[in-house]
Amino acid sequence: MRRLPSLLSFVRLPKEPSTWLWLAVAVVASAPAWIVRYPPIQDLPFHLAAIRVIHDFHDARYGFDQDFVLTLGRTQYVFYYLLASALAYGLGVVKANIALMCVYLGGTPLAIRALLKALGKDERLALFAVPLLANVMFMFGLLPFLLGIPLLFYGLALAIRYFEHPTPARGAGLAFLVLALFYSHFFPFALFGLGFALMFPWQQPKRWLIAGAPTVPALLMVARWTLFTDAGKLTTGVLHPTEADHVAPLNAAIPGAYQWLTDVWHDTSDEFILVLVVCAAILITGLAQGDRDRSKPVARAYTLLPILCIFFYFTLGERHGYIWLISQRFPILCLFAAIPLLRMPQGLRGWVGTSLAAGLALAATINTCKHFVKFQLEEVGDINEALGAMEPKKRVAALIYDKGSQVTNWVPFLHFGSYYQVEKGGVVQFTYAGYYHWPFDFKSGHYPPPGGPARERWEWTPEQVPVRGELYPYYDYVLTRGQGFHPPPGTFHVKWRGDRWMVWERDR
Repeated sequence: MRRLPSLLSFVRLPKEPSTWLWLAVAVVASAPAWIVRYPPIQDLPFHLAAIRVIHDFHDARYGFDQDFVLTLGRTQYVFYYLLASALAYGLGVVKANIALMCVYLGGTPLAIRALLKALGKDERLALFAVPLLANVMFMFGLLPFLLGIPLLFYGLALAIRYFEHPTPARGAGLAFLVLALFYSHFFPFALFGLGFALMFPWQQPKRWLIAGAPTVPALLMVARWTLFTDAGKLTTGVLHPTEADHVAPLNAAIPGAYQWLTDVWHDTSDEFILVLVVCAAILITGLAQGDRDRSKPVARAYTLLPILCIFFYFTLGERHGYIWLISQRFPILCLFAAIPLLRMPQGLRGWVGTSLAAGLALAATINTCKHFVKFQLEEVGDINEALGAMEPKKRVAALIYDKGSQVTNWVPFLHFGSYYQVEKGGVVQFTYAGYYHWPFDFKSGHYPPPGGPARERWEWTPEQVPVRGELYPYYDYVLTRGQGFHPPPGTFHVKWRGDRWMVWERDR
């Protein structure tokens, strides 16, 4: 039992007096995760439904085991869902997901702080991560990918510490963290691998075996996944984009880069904050000129990591098969990774820089919360009443004609139909069930019409979904938002009508 604390030492909170201040920063930064019940995050309902299916698979109240089978072994896209399922035993599914969103929002500045300290840089620079948290990938709701971001920077920080002083505790902690990162999302894992290789002690061959040992478990899982699973084989094809994957030419990629950063609100508040962040970053780096640089030599090798993000943005495709948003993920990763390249001035100048960074962090968080509240109050509408009008454990098709928002630039209502599965179980369309990367599939013979995984972009084109043969008579309900559903007589009738949502019930 005496060894247990040392084995867990890699997750202990630092003992410095600033610890509580940084925890306060993390709590404030995580406010968008819990400020409203329905945030304008596109894929959030999707991930909540996946957590519900995994956590309550054999619960008769939801009936999931009647139609689905779990396929956890064929994908590496499971750590987020398994961790959320474990937390749900004490918190429930919705609050467990909120907790993991807080890990991204609050954990990312803490992880970058850990990396800054490992590189010998000023930890206060991590405040610049907070205004970047409400980015396009966050609004898309790529939650497993986002969870990988703090794991990426924590992993790099721990790798540096391990290279400096390899101990069994640090090695075990690093091995676990790398494995968790791989099972969170492949892109942050790949970026960690490149950072690990850049900072590896290549000039000391006698240390290679010990230095590389913590990555062995994850590398074995990578080999299994890439060689023996369809999802792995498809993902490795990302590195060799074809014409169908659409690599944007430079004259389109350069002006389009901002679109994939923090361009999330319909107004110009996000642009204004980003301009201020860039100006503050330049100002504090300029004020630090002439001060002694205390960063470690390993920081020179780390410099290549944000450059590699730029390289991947310009050379990878935008999609590959059903994998969307490939190159588009790297601009925000580049900004996060570039924070350690900044410098914080010393003395009074440093406190001025700290005040600027903290003020921008607070302003950005308040701005995000303000937009989230506005979205819930003005646009969500009577979704609770619509869900209440449908009986549990039924089959529901969600046709979202009115996808957009006047609050955010993206399409937050696209997967709102999945809230039915979260609350009442059953089957919901659109679903990724049947796709290689998803953690559950339909049982053989239980696929909805026309008899296989949903076609790509089914949810984007509700007007192309035929009523007879696909919706009728399989689905018990059709949930609609906006106008466009006109079922023929004898198929569906209106059961409930609200201001923004309608529930159609199958004719008996």
